[in-house]
Amino acid sequence: MAVRKKILVVAGNLSHLDQFVIHGFFKELSESATVYLTLPEEDLATERWAEVAKILDDSITEVIPYRYSARAKTAGYQLGAALTYRHRKRSESYQVRILESLFGGFEMPIKKLSRRSLSILFSNRRDFIGRVVHEFPAMVRGTRIFFGLWSKFVSRKISAGCEISQVLEICKPDATITLMQRQAAFVIASIDAAEKKRVPTLLIPYKWDNASSKSPLIKTPTRLLVYNSAIKDVCAWLHRMSPNTIVAVGSVEISRGRMCGINENSIVVPLIGHTPPIFSKPWLEHVNLVFGKFSDIASCKKSRLVWRPYPTADKKNLDFMREFVREHPRIELDSDIAAAASHRSSKLSFADTQAAYFRYVSLLESSLFVISEGTSVIVDARARGLAVIYPAFKENAFVGSQWHRLNTSNHLKGLRETTGVFIAEDEQELERLLVDFLTNPRRIPPDNSGENIFVDKRSYAQRVLDVVDDVIAEKLAKAS
Repeated sequence: MAVRKKILVVAGNLSHLDQFVIHGFFKELSESATVYLTLPEEDLATERWAEVAKILDDSITEVIPYRYSARAKTAGYQLGAALTYRHRKRSESYQVRILESLFGGFEMPIKKLSRRSLSILFSNRRDFIGRVVHEFPAMVRGTRIFFGLWSKFVSRKISAGCEISQVLEICKPDATITLMQRQAAFVIASIDAAEKKRVPTLLIPYKWDNASSKSPLIKTPTRLLVYNSAIKDVCAWLHRMSPNTIVAVGSVEISRGRMCGINENSIVVPLIGHTPPIFSKPWLEHVNLVFGKFSDIASCKKSRLVWRPYPTADKKNLDFMREFVREHPRIELDSDIAAAASHRSSKLSFADTQAAYFRYVSLLESSLFVISEGTSVIVDARARGLAVIYPAFKENAFVGSQWHRLNTSNHLKGLRETTGVFIAEDEQELERLLVDFLTNPRRIPPDNSGENIFVDKRSYAQRVLDVVDDVIAEKLAKAS
């Protein structure tokens, strides 16, 4: 009888597990492997963990806490920020992150030395100086003269304050899987601890852009598991990894695919925002105008325009959203966003998070088509065959605008060639696309070649398990 492989899953906080628990990832892993889970010790004392533990009870052999000090968390954040500055020339995405940290919200023209840009800087000089002061330590740490010695010092601080090596001593896994949102201290510590014990490591950046837009990895895993082949090619360059150590496995939320048909219940047109909601105002107003202008179209008459900006608890942004929909009664604000209680919120109970996620899925699957800025909703929508209109107005584009991001962010650049995604660079093109999909409602099957959406006959968990088998076999081959 074959010996069951032992897998240790490492997470930096409880919310990292949400989608993996909702979609039965751990349950499927446990069918062919002995699964251990490690979380920061403070997370295991919460009511939310008590909820999740009941669901995972028959899937996890043992849950092992690890100490994750505040100093280690701070050090990880500082290292990530310094890496972005240190390697800013390697990626436009890193440069955009820096520009947005300095100029975001100012509507700063992309041509930063114009008279208008200087006027904007002068008007916002106090805020700008405050941002420079805030970013200055990361700028200095990211310089060639400081980074080498400083990063070694910080890495030791991370190892001392994030005691994952002790977890490996307890469970002695055959491989580790680390769930990453961004390069935090626990990510560095988990890879470092496993390397020292010669345990193969898998790193899963579980959001669409996490592998390519945050910062280069200071510790590279045995395998990096990414959304699609387009991101795979980018990451090989960014993280200086061999292409055969980066594997496209798709998304736990999409798994084998989520294609849905169109019927009489397909009446919602979600309006998805990403930037601060005030910056969505121009295209939202034009959508509102077009739906009024062509209200005689049958599908337009019955459509619901549901605005779902990026989740926020900021009172100023929430007040703006509520005022906007009062002034534009044709548009309604998504109820979860209005209550600051979307499935992305870590402050909800797990049951509420799961319910909010299924409401989001229901919104998508009852959609006629989707209008979205550069968010992961594009991937979720295209996996279901929904057409996506991306409003990225070129005129008066500014740092952090959708047009700027579309042309500089690694995970967005390929959208111009993505089947079923249509870029509206001005109001005329937005109107043309809206009228087209209102008069001729249709689904556009996703391109499942793997370039942008990766699916195959295997489930997501099975794809991950296949990579685990590969790295274990590779280790055994080297040993022999």
